[in-house]
Parts: sequence; C-alpha cells; structure tokens
Amino acid sequence: MTTPSIDIPKHLFEVPVYLPSLQPKLTPSAIERAEAQLGVKLPAAYLAALRVQNGGYLRLSDHPSYLAPVDCLAGIGPRFPSILERDWDDLKAFMRENKIKKPRRLDDLVPFCGDGHYHYCFDYRKRGRESEPCITYIDVECFDVDKVLAPDFLTFLHELRAEREPACGISTSQPIEAVAAALADASGCPFEDQGDQWHGYRTFYFDLPVDGDKQGAWLSPNRVKRGFVRLDDPEYAKLSSRMTGFALRYPEHADCDYFLSTKCDTEAWRGFTRAFSSLPYESRAIVLE
Repeated sequence: MTTPSIDIPKHLFEVPVYLPSLQPKLTPSAIERAEAQLGVKLPAAYLAALRVQNGGYLRLSDHPSYLAPVDCLAGIGPRFPSILERDWDDLKAFMRENKIKKPRRLDDLVPFCGDGHYHYCFDYRKRGRESEPCITYIDVECFDVDKVLAPDFLTFLHELRAEREPACGISTSQPIEAVAAALADASGCPFEDQGDQWHGYRTFYFDLPVDGDKQGAWLSPNRVKRGFVRLDDPEYAKLSSRMTGFALRYPEHADCDYFLSTKCDTEAWRGFTRAFSSLPYESRAIVLE
C-alpha cells in the first residue's frame, strides 16, 4: 500500500539554507522517537515538509492573521530550533504564580515556530493526541491570544505567503561589485558593501533620499550557495561542506542574475530605478515574493 503524496507548497524554505539550523536527514526511527518523547502523533504534512528539508528558515513566512512572522520551522533533531525542545515547566509555574489561565492545557500544545514570546503550535486539545491537530497561535508575553488559525497543518502551509518586495530583475554577466558601482555613479546614491556573512551571499546597500529621510535598497544575487554557515561559527569546519553546490533564490526568475529591491514603492525608489534603466543592463520590474 503506497502512502498518498502530500502537496507541500513550492519554495517553502529559504535559499540558501542556514546550515546550523538544518537537522540531520529525517528517518523513520527519528520520527518514532520524537512521537514517543512528545506523546503525540505528528501531522503527516509536517513530516512531509521535513522530508523536503528537516527544519530551517522559511521563505513563505507571512500568515494572513498577521500575528507574528512564521520565520522558521522547527525540525526533528539535536539542532536549534527543534520540536523536541518543548518545555512548558517555567511558563506553567509563572502562570500559576500570577493566576494566569490562558493559554489553557499547555501540555497538549507542541510549538513548531516562535521566539519565546509567541508560538505557533500543533494543538491537540480538542481532538486528542492521536488525531490531526489544528494550528493555534498563543501569546505567552501578554497572555491575551490563544487562537486557532487553521484546521490542520497542510491548510496552514498553503495559507503562508512570502513577503512582497518591489524589485528590478537584472541580467548581466558582470560581477556584482561592478553593477553596484555603475548604479551608484548613475544615481548619485552611495552604496555599502555588506559582505556575505549575514545572508550567505554578498549584498550591497543603497541609501535613497526621501524627503530628508532615507529609504534602503539592496542589490543581491540570484545564484547563491545552497547552504551557508558564518565564518565565526564554532562548527564552521564541520558544517561548511555539508551542502555544496549552488541554487537560485528565486527559480521563478531564472533569467535574472541580480535583484535590486526595496521594502516599499516610493517616488525615490522609482527615480532610483529610472537611473538604473540608463545603464547597459537588461532589466525588468518584478515583485519578489
């Protein structure tokens, strides 16, 4: 008997992969141990997502509830973030001491994303630990939100969207530093080389003048290393060879070598892109999402 395939959204995970957050390849024995430790049956869609990539940062990080970013998915394994790290003991003690009643029945919630102030959880409170959990958001800073967002994890995944950014897609064989210098000369906007240690690929930052204030714009490559780890990471030597080769951050824009992007569409941004259009590079307006 074959297991039916589960339609995990394309481009769910961010490229490049931040290797310190990537768990070892998922195995049946790891799933069995995790379910025994947590005392629940994990959702099939969650396990299908982990078979694509066992945890890490998400490209699809916006949920229509707009409660908080869904910026990562905890995997199964020893690395942070791991779904096995659930420990509500300190929170339950704080709630008892302060007579806080919400969220209720914490032991039936398994968090898969959060920062300690909020959590997105597999919620087994209504259907039981052997059934499909709904997806619930809880606030454990103000203790004012305990809200069901989706009936199951697959529905939740398909509700996620990427952050939208207006951009120019650029096609050229020139190196990124040459493109940045040409753009600075044409626009009169200085740039800062931010290096490649923060995101795993080299980025150039531009300050655009906006009514006495400034608006940021970034020049970045499409083709990047599949995975990265920062040079100052204690495990650099071990992790740097774990995921080799290259991948496209936005494969749906495979014709673009670089992206010039910003957070919002303003007149300063449009003037900046007009300056770019005078340069000998093929470009087109796109939205990164």
